[in-house]
Amino acid sequence: MYAARNQFFRVRRVKVARVVCLFLTLLAFQVRANEDGFESLVAKGDLAGKKGDLAAALKAYTAAEKLEAANSTNLCALTKCFCDLMHSTSSPELQQELARAGLQCSEAAVRADPRNATSHICVAICYAKNFPYVDNRTKVFYSRSIKAESERAIELDPGQDVAYYLLGRWNYGVANMNLLYRGLVRIIYGGLPSASNAEAIKDLKRAIALNPRRIIHHEQLAKVYLAIGEKELARHELEKCPGLKPLDEDDAEAQAEAAKELATLAK
Repeated sequence: MYAARNQFFRVRRVKVARVVCLFLTLLAFQVRANEDGFESLVAKGDLAGKKGDLAAALKAYTAAEKLEAANSTNLCALTKCFCDLMHSTSSPELQQELARAGLQCSEAAVRADPRNATSHICVAICYAKNFPYVDNRTKVFYSRSIKAESERAIELDPGQDVAYYLLGRWNYGVANMNLLYRGLVRIIYGGLPSASNAEAIKDLKRAIALNPRRIIHHEQLAKVYLAIGEKELARHELEKCPGLKPLDEDDAEAQAEAAKELATLAK
C-alpha cells in the first residue's frame, strides 16, 4: 500500500513539475512577446532618440511600423528620425532619399489620423526638407502646402510652436523672395499667397512664447530682424542661442548658424 502511495505521489510530483515548467515557458514567451511588442518598440525608439542613437531609433520605429502600419504617432516619430538622419550625412543622394522617405512617412501619418496636428507639421517639415531636390513648379506647390499644413496644425492644436515657426519661416522666405523669381512664379505658376516680414515676426514671437527653449525659433527671428535692418534686435535673439540646449538636430544646426551670425555682427 505504501509503495502504491509513494508511486502516486511521484507521478503527481512529475505532473506538477511539468505544469510548472510549461507555465514558466509560457511566461517567458509572453515576456519576450511583450518586449518585442508595438508599445515596447516605440519606447525603445524614444529612448534611443533621446540618447542620440538615431540608427537604433530608426530600427525600433521601423519594426513598430511593421506591427501597426497605421499608427500616426509612430509614423510621426519615424518621420522625424528620417529628417534628423539627414544631418548625419554629407551625401546629397542619401539626404534626398531620407527626405523622400520622411515625406512618404508623414503623408501616411496624415492618412492614418487626419486630426493629428503633429502629422500635419511633419508633412510641412518634409516639404521644406525636399525643397533642394525638386523643380520650381513642385517648389511652388510645396510652398503653398507648407503654409496650409501649418495652419491646419494650429487649427487642430493652437499650442503647436513648430507650426508657428514654420509659418514665420514661410512668411520670411516669400517676403524676401528675389523679385525676378517672384515675377516668374506669378506668371508661370499663378503666384503665392501674400507674405510679410511683419507676419513672420508675429508668428515667430508666438512660437517663442509657446516654447522659448527652441533654438530654431530665436535664430529664425534673428534672420527676419536682420532682413529689416534691426541688428540690435537680431543680436538679442542670437545671444540667447548659445545658452540653450539643442532639443534635436535642427536646433543644433541653428545654434551653430547663430554663432556664425553673431561673429558677423561683431565685425
